[in-house]
Amino acid sequence: MPDNTLHVLLITEDSQLRERVRQNRPPAARLRCITPGELDSQPPPRAEQYWVDLDCAPNLDLPPCSRRVSFHSQLRRPENHGRFGLLIRKPCTPAMLDVLWAGVTPASPAPTRGPAAPALAAIDHLPGWLLDFHELKLRELCHKCVALLPPRLGYADASLYLHNFEQGVLALAETNHTRPVDLAVHLRDDRNHLMVSVARSGSILVTDDVSRDYETHGIRSPRRRQHYGDGACLIAPLLASERLWGIVNLSRPCRTSVTMDTPPLAAIFAFISRSLHHARVYDRAATEARVDGLTSLYNYRWIIETLAKEVRRAQRFSSPLSLIMVDLDGLKTVNDGAGHAAGDLLLRHVAGRITAALRQFDSAARVGGDEFVALLPRTDLAGAKQVAHRIMKTIREDAALFRGTALPITASMGVAQWEPGWDANSLIEAADKAMYQAKSQGRNRLACQPTVATESEPAKTTTPASETVHS
Repeated sequence: MPDNTLHVLLITEDSQLRERVRQNRPPAARLRCITPGELDSQPPPRAEQYWVDLDCAPNLDLPPCSRRVSFHSQLRRPENHGRFGLLIRKPCTPAMLDVLWAGVTPASPAPTRGPAAPALAAIDHLPGWLLDFHELKLRELCHKCVALLPPRLGYADASLYLHNFEQGVLALAETNHTRPVDLAVHLRDDRNHLMVSVARSGSILVTDDVSRDYETHGIRSPRRRQHYGDGACLIAPLLASERLWGIVNLSRPCRTSVTMDTPPLAAIFAFISRSLHHARVYDRAATEARVDGLTSLYNYRWIIETLAKEVRRAQRFSSPLSLIMVDLDGLKTVNDGAGHAAGDLLLRHVAGRITAALRQFDSAARVGGDEFVALLPRTDLAGAKQVAHRIMKTIREDAALFRGTALPITASMGVAQWEPGWDANSLIEAADKAMYQAKSQGRNRLACQPTVATESEPAKTTTPASETVHS
């Protein structure tokens, strides 16, 4: 191929995709980025590969090429997807782009980013099935590591452990082992464990005689049970950005030999490590976006999203759904008298009391400075009132302590049950109206929005009934 040949032509209007492709481009590869509009007046330039963003250019007719890559943000595959070539779902992670660039002529060393770079030097030899592990959803990636990885590497069983950085523990995320496996392995305390040794060394262990490796690593062989009955296993640390994100433990080989050279295990696990890194960061960001930082309850965004789903479920199955709105009486007085540190402590304490009063399938969120919401699926108004009474009682009787001083507080509550024809906002408004009715009648009260819909009468809002809670 001539030296001036264009290796990749990227056609997209997505500035984020364009920038990521440029950042991961090997130095020797020639890349040009254009928008679909630029092809209206002229044919596309010749390139070895065409990378097309289906979100903005789904029906382009392009000249023959060695490979076509199509990016898309839809979960479903397009119809007649064969003509789109290799389908890659957006957002595209750096690990995935490393694999894509590895298939471009000329083959170039992978970008050097962190400790995984030496392993990625052999990325041009990576198998195409690694595309299955381009996954940002943590739960799905864990499942794929256990379901898809063992047969690819010649094993039958697998367990995936995630590293809890704060506790220094490897926690079991998913397994298909039929034998008993450890639910957690403590990296700081359990020195007599092969996975701990692998985690500390940062090296992949492939063995057909595990007892020999126990001696090599100075580990006392377990007496009660033999984890690896045939003596063979593969344990790989998942390292990326100078951190241990997890460990894969494979056992029961299905073929005669698996070596470090065929397939390239170091490069394969480096790719999976980076995929796990991105999935865990993405999962944490998604969680934090829906969790209140002060109380660790869910936030307003979560309650809106979840309530919309619960309303659809209630409508589909004709099941009851109720909501409790909780507003603290006198939080401003606490903040003014004892300071905001006391107010924050009080909010965390109340959040714990609300959670303790809920049932297993209920959930709670903080939706304002001193406002909380309890979501009660499959619960009618009478059941919701019982839960609200428990919450009110525990808030009143179990005062928070700040520097040895009790911080007594009460709450006004509104309870509403979903009515046919209501959306999520209607239910929130009904509970909110009932709560304000309780506050206007003297606080430390519970007001209920009655159910008024019948088969012949549309749902409507009526004046809440309130009641005082007695000790």
